[in-house]
Amino acid sequence: MDNPKYEHDNGAQQNSTINNGNLQLNYGTGNNDVILAVDDAELSKIISNQNKTFIQHTKSTFLKNLTNFAKRKLFILQWIFIYSSEDFLGDLLAGITIGLTVIPQSMALASIVGIPAQYGLYSSFVGTFIYLLFGTSKVVPMGPTAIVALLINNTIGTRGPAYATLLCFLTGVIQTLMSFAGLGIIVNFISVPVCSGFTSAAAILVITSQVKDLIGVKGGGGNLLKMCRTVLEHISNISIGDTIMGFACIGTVMLLKAFSTMRIGPKEEELQTAWQKNVNKLIWAIGAFRNSFVVIVCSIICYCCVHKTNHDITSDWAPPIPFKVIGKIPYGLPHFQWPEFSNTNESFLDIILFMGSGIIVIPLISLLENISLCRTFAEGKPIDTDQELLAIGMANIGNSFFQGFAGSGAIARGALNYSSGVRTPLGGLYTGLTVMAALVFLTPYFYYIPKTSLAAVIIAASFMMVDVKMVKYVYNSKKKDLVLMLITFFSCLFLPLEYGVLIGIVANVGFIMCSAAKPKISIQVQKNCDGIKYLLLTPDRYLIFPSMEYVRQTITKHGLALGIPVVIDGSSIFEADFTTANVFSMMSLDFSKKGQYLYLYNLKPSVASVFKGIKNCNIYLCANKDELNELLRNHFGPSQIQEQYQNETIWTSKM
Repeated sequence: MDNPKYEHDNGAQQNSTINNGNLQLNYGTGNNDVILAVDDAELSKIISNQNKTFIQHTKSTFLKNLTNFAKRKLFILQWIFIYSSEDFLGDLLAGITIGLTVIPQSMALASIVGIPAQYGLYSSFVGTFIYLLFGTSKVVPMGPTAIVALLINNTIGTRGPAYATLLCFLTGVIQTLMSFAGLGIIVNFISVPVCSGFTSAAAILVITSQVKDLIGVKGGGGNLLKMCRTVLEHISNISIGDTIMGFACIGTVMLLKAFSTMRIGPKEEELQTAWQKNVNKLIWAIGAFRNSFVVIVCSIICYCCVHKTNHDITSDWAPPIPFKVIGKIPYGLPHFQWPEFSNTNESFLDIILFMGSGIIVIPLISLLENISLCRTFAEGKPIDTDQELLAIGMANIGNSFFQGFAGSGAIARGALNYSSGVRTPLGGLYTGLTVMAALVFLTPYFYYIPKTSLAAVIIAASFMMVDVKMVKYVYNSKKKDLVLMLITFFSCLFLPLEYGVLIGIVANVGFIMCSAAKPKISIQVQKNCDGIKYLLLTPDRYLIFPSMEYVRQTITKHGLALGIPVVIDGSSIFEADFTTANVFSMMSLDFSKKGQYLYLYNLKPSVASVFKGIKNCNIYLCANKDELNELLRNHFGPSQIQEQYQNETIWTSKM
């Protein structure tokens, strides 16, 4: 199309005309007209070429955007091309170490969920393969965790593996949707005291939940009181053999952990001899594999006991030995299958309503646990919470297709992963392969694992999660935060864990709102260079709607009492909303009726624009103190300054 307003470099553009069926483009050149005749065939070629160019450009742009999106979301593409042999060796060692650690832990965590032990193993390999594609942290060992397992148990009760698998799928879907919606920022609204209170309470609940297996009795319950009551009801059935073995396992694990911190020779590794380095590596390895060592030794003891009794392990009866063993575990890898979205008794909606708040709480808590681990070992690098949401969300979706339950990055295993020298997220590949090898080759031997040894492994690991030192740190820093920590801690202990978490988060938000509702305001009476007195008020933070009633009362009380101009220093105000501007507008009208003026200066441009949008406003906006002095000088002539001085003299003499 021709543009009649377009000005050509060589003069005004002439309108095109049609001459004998040809399109003529006329350009005024100043000297003569140049007429370009384009017949229909040539015109169609031009249009065709333009269309091809446009399509090619569109395809090129689309492919470029798709490539950038893939690199952003498939995080493995950002480092896999520089993967080295040193990375391979570090990842291989760390991956096998975590694999040998997660095998006994995952079976123990399955007991916390309330489902057979093999489902813990099913939850420990698919997620690791998926996380290495999307995850940003090298230390995250994607798999079952004690806190998430406890939440799952509180959500599904005794409904069994099918419900745990469906909950895993829903958790992954919610986390993936949250990732694309950019909701990873939610974790920033959960403070450290809330996290610490929740983690410590969850650790105590995990320990309490494992007491039943430690001493060989029945138990259950969703909070501390119910767990203790059910264990005490069956305390008369305590198994002496399980109790002795269990406490011996706890002691051994704790001793081996302490032993792993010992070193011989100089503290600086470069000053150690080759012999000292090798001995120190052996000491570290003994500590790293302490869980597997304890479980293997206990399994050998049970194996000997079972074979002495000539018990048929293919039967459904428990062997007549002093220890309760895991029993038969299905051979091989789980088959791919969709989660069960409904059953003969309940529809999908009924199952959702039964799970309740757990569907929301579990995705948030697993994200929080994962981000805490990432930040601990970030080494100064920023954490992309949305990308981590995507990684653990996709991992949980993948787990659900292989009968797994929801998981996250376990902090204890993450610390072990870091100390094992992991180099990239590819360490998860070797962890997953180790678990798969165990499912294929070792399941017949899992029969002999005593439940008390698995309980001891979880209890020993949970001791480290009780953060007693944090109480002292928070108390010395800010006592109000200690109240918040204790609210979360006791709520999680004595209420269902998901409700305790929500109470802690709500209390956290409430503390923030209370703080926002009463900002600190510095109040001073000052004089400018012309001797004009004014009341200077300096808020120390943002001014938004929760705080405006308090701010209005403070400004009105002092401003009307003194009867002098009121100046608000906005240098610390980094945010304001419509309610703020509206309240200030009403205050300015009140002051104007008393012959006073309201000034705002040192405002940031974004804050000033909020006040400029208010009509019928008597507020004077000043960019700096010079403009403020100029306005005060214009509003207060020499006679008014003298009158102000006389009033001050009279008031002083009365004093």
